[in-house]
Amino acid sequence: MRFKRILSVALTAALIGSSSVLAVSAKTSAPDDTYNYVAFGDSIAAGYGLGASDDAASKALDPALILSQKLIDNPVKEAYAAIFGEYLKTLGEKKGLTVNATNLSSTAYRAEDVAATILTEGYKGEVAEYILNTFVAPGTGEVLTTYHGLYNKYLPDADLVSIQLGGNDIIMGILYPMIKSDNVIYHAISTSMSLVLFGCDMKTALGAGLLMLQNNKDNITYQDLAETAQYFAGVLKNATTYVENSAANVGGVVDAVREVNADADIALIGMYNPYGNSLVCDGTTYDLSTVVSAIFTRAAEELCGCQFETPDVELVDDDELDDKTEDSVEHLKVLSKLSETMHLVRDYAQSVAKSAADALKAKIVKLLDIVKEEISYPLQYLTAGKNTDPQMKLLNEKLAALADEKGLTFVDVYNISNENNLDPHPLAKGHREIAEIMEDVLADVVETGMNADKTLKNISTIAADTIQLGSKVKVRGVADGGTGDYQYAFYYKKATSEKWVRVHDFSEVRAVNIIPAKAVDYDVLVKVRDNTGKVVEKTFTLTVTK
Repeated sequence: MRFKRILSVALTAALIGSSSVLAVSAKTSAPDDTYNYVAFGDSIAAGYGLGASDDAASKALDPALILSQKLIDNPVKEAYAAIFGEYLKTLGEKKGLTVNATNLSSTAYRAEDVAATILTEGYKGEVAEYILNTFVAPGTGEVLTTYHGLYNKYLPDADLVSIQLGGNDIIMGILYPMIKSDNVIYHAISTSMSLVLFGCDMKTALGAGLLMLQNNKDNITYQDLAETAQYFAGVLKNATTYVENSAANVGGVVDAVREVNADADIALIGMYNPYGNSLVCDGTTYDLSTVVSAIFTRAAEELCGCQFETPDVELVDDDELDDKTEDSVEHLKVLSKLSETMHLVRDYAQSVAKSAADALKAKIVKLLDIVKEEISYPLQYLTAGKNTDPQMKLLNEKLAALADEKGLTFVDVYNISNENNLDPHPLAKGHREIAEIMEDVLADVVETGMNADKTLKNISTIAADTIQLGSKVKVRGVADGGTGDYQYAFYYKKATSEKWVRVHDFSEVRAVNIIPAKAVDYDVLVKVRDNTGKVVEKTFTLTVTK
């Protein structure tokens, strides 16, 4: 598959006196009769899985896999952003408004990737790049460099922005270090869990990882076993830290949105345990990553013909690690409860055994018997319409607190049904539920926004009001209302002077860096002009110290 790289238009930085002009995408003013909605999210919000058939090959080429102008113009209509957008359009028609809904959600992107993409031209999320280059074709990750231009084409005009991010920050915080590791067991686990995230059935996903182990059985060491036990003991111990980091990254997205568009209403959409990563058995909840790691650790033990408990094997010279290893062994014993109901993996084992060499048949069957013993799907896991996952609950609490702190609206969608717990993405019903909850929670915000005064307003910003001599300060032109395209002009002068120094005349350039030449007080002026010729000014005071 070939992708045409979309080249963002870059303005050459020009030095004028002691100031430099920054190339920042220009905002096109929304006319008085428009209302713009922009959605940011990962594969869930993008509608991944809704536009492809069930086979793995089609899912790898899912239309929601890669953000492009084509996808923006022809979005996945069953995704909640599109459903909510249709609701906004219907409401707008009653008010004589034209509503534009744009889904900028990016599959495999973490919150930290979205924030960096908004602010940094050419940025590529390394996790998304790995997934594209691995699961689609080498080199396809290059398309990610266009995302900055797409984000900044629509974000500056937004009246309402929704953000549903954070889940990938948690799961990839666990998986990505494994993907990059040389540990054979890590690669097997991360391969299987990546396939689960792409919607593959558990039988196929586990089988892929187990065959990877089988093919690399001569390279598995005792240290690999110890490292696996240590890592997942740390995953369990630091579960809260993953959530806290995720929430902080979502906060970074909010800040990035505010830097480009200071006036938009922002809604944080909560999470509903999209990864289906909880198994419930006998009243106990197990994390899928821990269960899968247990399977592969046991499998690796069998392939090596060893056990953790082997007394004459020194795993590491670290008492704390030894303790964690012992804890993990006990955890493996507890997981034997999950062996009561289904035999999908055993069936797969038999099919694999038939195609294997005679010398390996017995070993593979025994290996996959371990899988059957360690994990099967409790009936309540397959049929439950609602998930209970501690990390997602905690993330929702953190996002609600973040919304309260930053004056945003939190939309709680935790109790939706994703219809199929073996697939991390909700089907159409789940998306409709999210959209309906958004309609209810955001009704007042939307009503206020659609009725807002569209008079031209200058809401420009300055990065600091005090800097040291020799430093630079960013001045950003931001406007709202008015008619047609915005243009900006920038000036400064000493506070004691009457004469303004022009940094940049009216143009679509939205930001400049000013580098004052003396340690005195300065006045900084930003003018904004719309298509009617109306000009609105805003002045800042800048103190420069030695």
